[in-house]
Amino acid sequence: MTEQAEALARDFHPDKAMEEEIREQAANELSDAPDAMEIPEELRQCGVVIDKAIGYLVEQNLPVELIASALLGGSLGVLARTTDADTMIRMLQTAIDSIKAGELICTDGLSDGE
Repeated sequence: MTEQAEALARDFHPDKAMEEEIREQAANELSDAPDAMEIPEELRQCGVVIDKAIGYLVEQNLPVELIASALLGGSLGVLARTTDADTMIRMLQTAIDSIKAGELICTDGLSDGE
């Protein structure tokens, strides 16, 4: 990792106000859905940090495909160190199935230059 990347990682802290806003939005969305699954607090916290990091990288005008690739690579690295291959395959297959079902298709998503 470069010195600049190490400094950024060391100094990166999620914005508390943004974190609280996202938690409130998630709680409101969950309360409106009768069969909604409760999101664990740890998962919400991780999501807030990742969203903040993505926002920062997009603001730096980095290509979204590279951002996504780095996140996916990092995620797979974490999984490789903490779980077995069969579990990883099941998780990836669930993601593939969601894409094929149209659940992860976003028409108003980020693109380079936006």
